Amino acid sequence: MKTMKSKIYIIAILLGVWLSAGAQNTLSLKECREMALDYNKELKKADYQKQEAVFNQKAARTAYLPSLSASANVMYIPGMKGFSIPGGFLPTAASVEAAINGEFTGDSDVWMPGMGIEMDGLMLAYGGFNLTQPVYVGGKIRNSNKQADLGAEIYNSSYKLKYSEIIEKTDQAYWQLVFIDANLKLAQKYIAMLTELEDQLTDMYNVGLIPASEKLKVSVQKNEAELSLVRVKNVLKVAKMYLNQTIGRSLNDDISVADTLSENVELISTVNGVSLALNQRDEIKILENQVKLSELDKKIALADYLPQVGVSASYTAFYVKDLAEDIDFQSNFAGQISIPIFSWGQSRHKQNAAKLKIKQNMAELSNTNELINLEVEQLRNQIEELYQTILISKKNILEAEESLSETRSSFEVGLNTTADLLEAQTNWQEAQVQLIKNLSQYEVLKTSWLRVTGNLNPEVN
Repeated sequence: MKTMKSKIYIIAILLGVWLSAGAQNTLSLKECREMALDYNKELKKADYQKQEAVFNQKAARTAYLPSLSASANVMYIPGMKGFSIPGGFLPTAASVEAAINGEFTGDSDVWMPGMGIEMDGLMLAYGGFNLTQPVYVGGKIRNSNKQADLGAEIYNSSYKLKYSEIIEKTDQAYWQLVFIDANLKLAQKYIAMLTELEDQLTDMYNVGLIPASEKLKVSVQKNEAELSLVRVKNVLKVAKMYLNQTIGRSLNDDISVADTLSENVELISTVNGVSLALNQRDEIKILENQVKLSELDKKIALADYLPQVGVSASYTAFYVKDLAEDIDFQSNFAGQISIPIFSWGQSRHKQNAAKLKIKQNMAELSNTNELINLEVEQLRNQIEELYQTILISKKNILEAEESLSETRSSFEVGLNTTADLLEAQTNWQEAQVQLIKNLSQYEVLKTSWLRVTGNLNPEVN
C-alpha cells in the first residue's frame, strides 16, 4: 500500500510539472509584450544611451564649479660640477648713489673671503595645487548645460520611440497568430462538416439513391479542404516562429495564445488624432529639440569670439638640493581676461553655418509634421472602414448560416443538389474567415492608433 501511494505521489508531481510546462507555453498579449521588451537588444541600447545622456547632463553641471588640480615634477641633471667664488677686497664709492650706479673709486680695505659649492649633480623638485574658476566664457557653460539637457530629452524620446515600435511589432505577430489559430480551428470544423456530408452520401449511394458522382463531389471538396488545412498548419508554424523570435524564445518552441477574437467590437475614438500626434509623438519632440540644439550651437560658436574671464589660485613648494636645504612654499593669485581681436572672419563663417543647420532642422520638422498628419488621417480612414467591414461581415455570417440551414433542409428533402449544399458550406466558411481576419486586423489597428497619436509609451503602458 505504501509503495502504491508513493507511485501515485510521483505521478501527481510529474503531472503537475507537465501541466505547469504546458501553461507556460500559453502566452497572453501582456506577457508577450513584457518578454519582447525584456529581450529586444535595440531597446537595451536605447536605454543605455538614455542613461549615458543623464551622466553627460551631470558632467556638464560641473563646469560651473572651480577645478582643483595637483602637479609635481622632479628634475635631475647628473654630472653638473660645483662652482666657486674667489675672495677679494670690496670696492668703494664716494656715495651710496654712486655705488648703486656702479661708480666705484677703488678698493676698500674690507676683505671678502672666497667660497665654493661642491655637488655631484643638480636636482630640482617642485609641486603644488592649482584652483581655477571660470567667471565669464561668453555663455558657453550655460548653453552647454542646456544642450546636455536637450540631449537627455532626445535620448529619452528615442527610447520611448523604440518602445512603441516593439509593442506594435509584438501585437502584429500576436494577433497574426490568433488569426491563423482561429483559421485552423475553422478549417477543422469545415472538414468535419464535409466528412459528415460524405458519410451521409456514402450511405445513400450504398442503397442506390444517388450516383457515385454525387459522393465524389464531396470527396473532392474534402480533399481540397484537407490540403488547405495542411497549408494553414505550415503557416501556423511560421507564425509561431516569428512570435518566438520577437519575444526572445527558441524558434521551435510550441507556444499558444491565450487571447481570442471577440465579435463585440466598438469603434475607437479618433477625435483630435492629428493634434494629439503633433503634441505627443516622440519623432516631433526629437526634431524640435534638434532645432533647439542647433540654435545653441550658434550661441556657442559666438562665445568663442567674446571676452573670457577667469581667476586662479595656486600653492607651490620648491626644493633644490645642495642650494636650498629648506623647502620653499609660495602662494599665487591671478586673474585672466582674453579678448579675441581678429580671426579672418572665422566667427562669421561659423555663425552662417549654424544658421543653415537651424534651417535644415526646421525644414525636416515641417516635413515630418506633414507626414504625421497624413499618417493619422490614413489610419483614421482604415479604422472607420474596417469597423464598417466588420459589421458587414457579421451580417454576411448570419446570412450564410441561414442560407446553409435552409439549403441543408432542402437537400434533405431533395429540393437542392449536392453542389448547392457544398456552395452554401463554402460561403459559410469564407464568411467566417473574412470576419476573423477583419477582427485580427482591427486589433492591430487599435495598437497602431495608440502609436501614431503618441499614446504607446512606458508612461501609459
